[in-house]
Amino acid sequence: MKKGMSSVFSVLLAMGLFVSISTVVAASDESAALLPGITTKDDRPNGCVDCHVNDLRLNTLLGTVKGHPDVSKIVKKIPDNCLLCHKGTGKAPALANLVHGIHFKDAATNDFITKYKGQCLSCHQLVQTSGEVKVKTGTANW
Repeated sequence: MKKGMSSVFSVLLAMGLFVSISTVVAASDESAALLPGITTKDDRPNGCVDCHVNDLRLNTLLGTVKGHPDVSKIVKKIPDNCLLCHKGTGKAPALANLVHGIHFKDAATNDFITKYKGQCLSCHQLVQTSGEVKVKTGTANW
C-alpha cells in the first residue's frame, strides 16, 4: 500500500472506531438505569414534600380521608412525624404498608408510576457508603 493511502486508511479506521465507540457509549447511556441519587441527580431529596405540592399537598389529600384529624399543627417533618400515629401498633395502619399500597397499587393505571414516573428512590435514599436504605424526609409544606 502506498504511504498516502495508508495514512488515509489509518484516518478512516480511526474515524470508524470513534463512531463505533461513540455509538456504544451513547447506547449504554440511554439504557442505563435512572436511579435518582445514584446514576442521576436526585430532584426529590425531601421525598414526600417534593412531590406533594399544590393540589396534591398531603394536608389537602388527608382532608379527603374520612375521620383523619387535622395534623398540620403537630406534623412538622414528613413522613417522620406521621409515625406518631402510623407505627402499626394502634388503630392507624402502619405507614409503610399504607404508603406502599397507595403508590404501587394497580401499577398500570397508578399516577405515581405512570404520570410522575415514581419509583422506590423517589421516597427512599440509598447511602452508597454503607448500603443503608433510608426514608427521605422534609419539612411539612402545609
